[in-house]
This record gives sequence, structure tokens and C-alpha cells, in this order.
Amino acid sequence: MNPSLYIHIPFCQSKCFYCSFSSFEKKDDLIGPYLDALDKEASGYKGQSVSTVYIGGGTPTYLSVLDIRTLFEIIRSNFVIEDGAEITMEANPATFDAQKAKTIFDSGANRMSLGVQSLNDKYLEFLGRPHTRTQALSSFEALRDAGFKNINLDLIYSLPGQTRKEIEEDVFGLASFGSEHISLYTLSICEGSQFYLRNIEPPTNVKQGDEYLFVSQSLERHGFFHYEVSNFAKQGYPCRHNINYWRGGNYIGMGVAAHSHLNGHRYWNGATIETYLDMMKEKPRAMEGQEKLTQEERFMETLLIGLRLAEGVDVSDLEQRFEVILPKEKKAVIYDLIEHGLLSQEKLRLKATLSGMVVLDEICSRLI
Repeated sequence: MNPSLYIHIPFCQSKCFYCSFSSFEKKDDLIGPYLDALDKEASGYKGQSVSTVYIGGGTPTYLSVLDIRTLFEIIRSNFVIEDGAEITMEANPATFDAQKAKTIFDSGANRMSLGVQSLNDKYLEFLGRPHTRTQALSSFEALRDAGFKNINLDLIYSLPGQTRKEIEEDVFGLASFGSEHISLYTLSICEGSQFYLRNIEPPTNVKQGDEYLFVSQSLERHGFFHYEVSNFAKQGYPCRHNINYWRGGNYIGMGVAAHSHLNGHRYWNGATIETYLDMMKEKPRAMEGQEKLTQEERFMETLLIGLRLAEGVDVSDLEQRFEVILPKEKKAVIYDLIEHGLLSQEKLRLKATLSGMVVLDEICSRLI
């Protein structure tokens, strides 16, 4: 299978209070040089076929209509995109309108991921989101009008002080949009974010776990299939790009802080725009670091990441793929987790139960 392609656009209108990603505001003068650098980096992969494309950020829709056209031209002129490939772009309702929606659709994207996060203006303000409920609704309508038939909506839930009724209203509101996909996020306080500097405390793990179960079951009642720990889709609409990650596939990352993985060789770019641009002046790539994974490391990483998927993993298949046998001590841990109802073994596939998905990080730490 051909690798997936990820392109990072690090520019934002403003940085959300919870964000610790490589995103930067008030850097508009660097957009032109950044696109030039992306073109140079892409030329190093000239003729490479890709199975999916994902443009993330930051805020890709912070780019102007002209810059969006330039970005897609960079992709088309350097990569061979498979027929029927999934091509996704992230969008922020505050930097989005009907003209941009039409431009993105006409440029070849066929899937959009809209960062709604909440339909409650009080919590949007708390999160530092620069849009309102009304803008979220109008952005979704603009995407439909432009021709998009595959749209994801992001939802952040279990916020400090948020009641179960308010969560239920957000879930019902997002489900009412009629989108094909919903991605869930609990509030994580990461170093480097405004929330971290302000010592914001998220709800307890127990409360977040209870609310995860509540939201998951609610979305399933609304007709969404729970196919990955944090992702829900209508039948036929799971995110193919992310599934490639979760199955341990190959991917190419371009732009600031982007990571790549090709058959056990993992490498990543510089983490600031200035570092990335300086490196691209001198080299064909802005590679800041790299590592070569052993077959054992690839086996365990693919197994652990695969447990995020509802389909689970076929352990015997992974053993053949990487020519590695699961150690006896790992099998003993797995049997114990099965006995406690956190994992299940169905035919040849090892899966996390819904209760196991709540504590999947703990499960993975026991198996590492």
C-alpha cells in the first residue's frame, strides 16, 4: 500500500488556550516563504504515489483563497494521488466562508474536518475558540453547499464545570448536523498551553471516564459506529488516513514538526516555522531527528496502536508480518487483562472492550 501524506499548516488567527501543538499566530509574513519551502520539500518526493492526503494544523483555512490554490498545486505537481483517494483538510469556523469552501472542493479535497469543539458559546469562550455556535452552523452549511459529502466534526467534552446536561446538548447538537463522522477529545492540560500556565485543572479521570462512556453510547444511539477509541462514523465513512496510522502503515509528513514513517525508519522536522525555513534553505528536507525501529519495536507499537481500533489486532498476523513472536510475559499480561474484562479475544483478534478503551493508556503501559 502506498503511504499517506500529511501536510502541516502552522498558522492561526489565535492560539486556543488548550493548544500545545506547533501552531503560531501573527506570522502572516511567513506564509509565502512557508509555501515555497513546502514546494521544495515536496519536490524531494517527486512522483511518489500516496493513498490519502491530510492537511492539518494549526489552521489550514487561515490561508487565503490564493494560498489554498497554491497549496493544492504543490500537492498535485509533486505527488501521484491514487484514484478515489481520501483528501482531507481541517477547517476553523472563524476562518472559513463559502468562497473558501468552494475553492477547497474545486481543488480536489473530498473530506473536511470542522473544529466545532462545542455548540455552547460559554465553553467556546473558555477554550479560547475564535468562533461562535452560529459560525459553526454556517460553516457546515457552506461545506454542504460546496459539495462536500464527507464531513467530520470535532467535539471537546468533560470540561471543568460542564454538566451532564450540557454535554448531552452538545452531543445532540452535533449529531443533528447530519455529518458523517465525529471525533471526541477530552480536555488535556499539556505543557506549553495557556491552560497549563494558568493551572487549569481538568475533571478527574473517573469523571472523564464516566462521561466518555456516556458520550460514546449517545453517539451510537444517534447512528454512529464506534470504530476507534475517539472516533465515530456513519457506515462507510471512517477516516482512512488515520486508520493507516493505527494499522502501522507508512506515511510522509511535510512542514513544521511533521513526522514520517517508512518501513521502520521514523524521522521528523524542526518544530518552529523559523527553524523549518532555515533548514529548508540549506537542505532538501528539514529533518531534525530520526530513528530506526527494530522489528520487535515495530511489532509492539503496531499491536498497541491497533488496540485503539474496534476491529482490534490479529496478533498472529502481526507475528508473521514482523517475524516476531509475542513474548510469554506479554501473553500473561494479556490473559490477565482479558480476565478483568478490559480486553477480549474474538477468534484471532485481540480487542479492547469499551471499559478497556477508557483505560487504554494504562493497558498499553502494562504491555510496553
